[in-house]
Amino acid sequence: MQTTVLTFVPVVLWIAVLLCAPSAIRGTRRPLFWFLIMLAMSMSLQAQPVYRFVDPFLGGINATYFLFHALTIIAVGLLDVLVQEAVSVGGITRRRRRVTALVASLIITAQAILFFSSDWRISDDISQSFVARWDYTAYASTTWIAMAIFAVSVAYACLSDIRKQPRMVIRLSLGFMILGCLSVLIYALISLISSVQSNLTPGFIFQGWPRVAYVLALLIAPLSLAVGLGLTATVDGLISGRKTYLDRVLLWRITPMWHRLLLTAPDLSIDRKLTRPGLLVVRQPGLHLYRRYVEIRDTLLLDPTQAVSSAEQSIIDRVERQTQVPPEPIRHDGINTVV
Repeated sequence: MQTTVLTFVPVVLWIAVLLCAPSAIRGTRRPLFWFLIMLAMSMSLQAQPVYRFVDPFLGGINATYFLFHALTIIAVGLLDVLVQEAVSVGGITRRRRRVTALVASLIITAQAILFFSSDWRISDDISQSFVARWDYTAYASTTWIAMAIFAVSVAYACLSDIRKQPRMVIRLSLGFMILGCLSVLIYALISLISSVQSNLTPGFIFQGWPRVAYVLALLIAPLSLAVGLGLTATVDGLISGRKTYLDRVLLWRITPMWHRLLLTAPDLSIDRKLTRPGLLVVRQPGLHLYRRYVEIRDTLLLDPTQAVSSAEQSIIDRVERQTQVPPEPIRHDGINTVV
């Protein structure tokens, strides 16, 4: 089951990265984009086929094991920046960014010292859940403790903000975030306790309900965080895509009437002329649709004698409804600005 999880989860995370890429290219949600990349890379390297393929390029000394722990710390640091950006008045300060970067760097440096100064990375089977060595426990604990602290911090921020949000999709996003954080906390605590127990109990076998909870947490945590961080953006993107599609359809349908009515008053038009194929690819079709709607309305006001069929009037009414922008729900400052 654990092998299936480590294969399935990275695929879902890379899909989330692809869905977030358009927003990142436009200059929005870039911290979220980089967080998803770091998390996807970290989870991908844990899958044995990827691990066995990558490690020989890094010297064949299990450096890949160190790499995915370091990527996890970077992901935690990026998510900390995301959360602090959301909950801090006026956004995160440069000093706070530097502190986060410094703490992450110190943890990774400590990990590098503990990893490359040990022999368990070569002499022991590190593909198993835990290595019965105190120096391994010290090394891995740096990641688990950082994950636990981040989980409590983010879950608290989400709980504090969830009731303030008027949009159900944001509440659902925050709910997934809380579920992900609880799963991270469970994963970190089980890992830490089991690693210590493997040193204290000779012949310790990681099985039973702790292993089931461990694997479920490993599955639920990254998926819930990815869904929580990307759900609102996905829903908003679908809504925006649907509106753009309707704008383009109505622009196509209203343009012949616009050409006909403005023949008598071409000076009223400020919208540039577009070919019929151009209507299908023009950027911001809603802007052109609104302009042509206003120009048709003004033309009819100046010359009410111009004939408009019932079908054309129906199109005008549809365009009027389409171009009316409904008031958006009030967005409260807080963790919702992440999702």
